[in-house]
Amino acid sequence: MPDMLRDGTGDGFLQKVDANNRAATRSVNTPENEQATKIGDSYNINTGLIDLTSAAETPIIYLKNNESVALHIKAIVFAAWTSTGGSGTDGVPKIVIVRNPNAGTTVDNANAVDINSNRNFGSSKTLTVDAYKGATGETLTGGTDHIIVQAGTSGRIFIAIDEVLPKGSSIGVKYTPQGSNTSQKVYAAIICHLEDSKEE
Repeated sequence: MPDMLRDGTGDGFLQKVDANNRAATRSVNTPENEQATKIGDSYNINTGLIDLTSAAETPIIYLKNNESVALHIKAIVFAAWTSTGGSGTDGVPKIVIVRNPNAGTTVDNANAVDINSNRNFGSSKTLTVDAYKGATGETLTGGTDHIIVQAGTSGRIFIAIDEVLPKGSSIGVKYTPQGSNTSQKVYAAIICHLEDSKEE
């Protein structure tokens, strides 16, 4: 009997080949992030509302990957409510995304984000990360500025990015309100998934 490709599950199926020696195949292409969500390896990290009571640059979120595989970040969402005290003549708000920050009072205080949620509602998997929210008067140091985004005075911004955090790497988001701000509610969210995920 000639060599044949045989089904390894025990059902006895053989590979079909046409008259031109082409193997008959069917495939389904699924984006990595959708596959990760399907098998419970995709997450939404959200600070919850933070009230900024000054116009100083403030850390909003810090995320460090402690998983054994890389964490892939597909987007950062930032939202700001109308500032009290800030005005159109007091400068344009700014978002700075920081690569590998590793110190500062936000890291030291370790105030957990409000939401660290699996995007598959049927999965009980959890994400092993340090995920901290910042506050007025805190600092986030080390690392380098990586992305700068001009923010409006209020509203929601979806920042589509494509960043990979190997184990031990981190990312931070800092925000500078309008000058003269005395109160402004903001939040930041990180949409991410684990790479090289395997279905259980």
